[in-house]
Amino acid sequence: MPCSVKAAGLVTTIPYDFEAHGLADFRYLHADSRQSWIDQGLGKFRYAGANNGNDLFRVDKAALVMQARLNWNWTGMVTAKYSNRQKNPVDISEAVLLFRPVSTSAWRLNARLGAFMPPISLENSGTAWSSPYTLTNSAINSWVGEELKTFGGEAQLSYQFASGDKVNLFGAGFGNNDTAGTLLAWRGWSMHDYVATVNDRLPLTTRANIFQLFPRQALQTQPFIEVDSRPGYYAGISLERPELVKFRALYYDNRARTNAIDHGQYGWHTRFWSLGAKMDLPWQTTLIGQGMFGRTQMGRQTRGLFPVDSGFWAESILLSKAIGSHRLSVRHDRFGTTEHDLSVRPVNIEPEYAGAANIEQGHAWTLNYNVTLVEHHQLNFEVSTIYSDRKARLLLDEATGQRETLWQLSYRLIF
Repeated sequence: MPCSVKAAGLVTTIPYDFEAHGLADFRYLHADSRQSWIDQGLGKFRYAGANNGNDLFRVDKAALVMQARLNWNWTGMVTAKYSNRQKNPVDISEAVLLFRPVSTSAWRLNARLGAFMPPISLENSGTAWSSPYTLTNSAINSWVGEELKTFGGEAQLSYQFASGDKVNLFGAGFGNNDTAGTLLAWRGWSMHDYVATVNDRLPLTTRANIFQLFPRQALQTQPFIEVDSRPGYYAGISLERPELVKFRALYYDNRARTNAIDHGQYGWHTRFWSLGAKMDLPWQTTLIGQGMFGRTQMGRQTRGLFPVDSGFWAESILLSKAIGSHRLSVRHDRFGTTEHDLSVRPVNIEPEYAGAANIEQGHAWTLNYNVTLVEHHQLNFEVSTIYSDRKARLLLDEATGQRETLWQLSYRLIF
């Protein structure tokens, strides 16, 4: 609702507007998998049937996105959400001030301040960082939702050519992300749609001897905490030809001190490259590819080696076809982790796997069909299957190689 202010004989209209929108997601799930990572296991899905039966009914999430235009240049946005197994029943996943001044030239400068998702995913463009393509995020975007959130400021400088093509340079400085990498090293990759909130805690498996080797580590990792008072950064570029193709490249470095620890949370020095491309093909078809590779290290160096030193990589390709109110999507993921550390491992692991407990290889397929029944109601039918080989499963008396499958039926109310 605009309001007017009278000053010096002039009347100025300030365009104050408020809007709210959100979603509620109700799920039926059939899980054929081992103990989930969220139940302190090494299963790849968020939901598993080992302890609670194979058939599950859940209120997966409910989110409310509130946005207020404060003046011509500034907009505030807050996302509050409930999610199954969230630490606080209702918490904030994003809170940001957006600076978007009106530009009359080909150049445009934008900025944002607060807590927000870094510009990595090309799939999660829906309400509250949901995806219009699948219920289960790719391995890359699942990790982004778990451990990567920018607490700081980002600036973007873009130029639009006469043809409509755009080039965008962006960079950010941030804090409160010193533990990023904990889950990738000690649990490995996972696939789900959970987005951690600002006060969240995420569990670590209690059966893989993490706490025997690192007794100062808390039972849960706190993904958004500052332990060394040292800011991190990311920088990148995106190139776009509207309604045809978009390419994005980003380098990320949290610059955490590996020997820092605070309240049971270690600093993990995590840095990576992220690459992504999205193509709008004929016949309402979309192709999205993403890739990531990097390294994370923790602990005090000894003889030039870290107690934990893991490389990681992942890639995915998604093809989606829209037919009116119907959409069919299929995605293939591949992922892995490597190990380059001191290889201090418990003696009860088989000798041929000593020093390799955190090594992992895996791949996955996700098939989703969704239909929008009327304007605010959507049904999703999805099946995801993951095969992964992780040596640390020997510590849980499990086979290293496992296949897990998750069937989901979702009703989404979008408002």
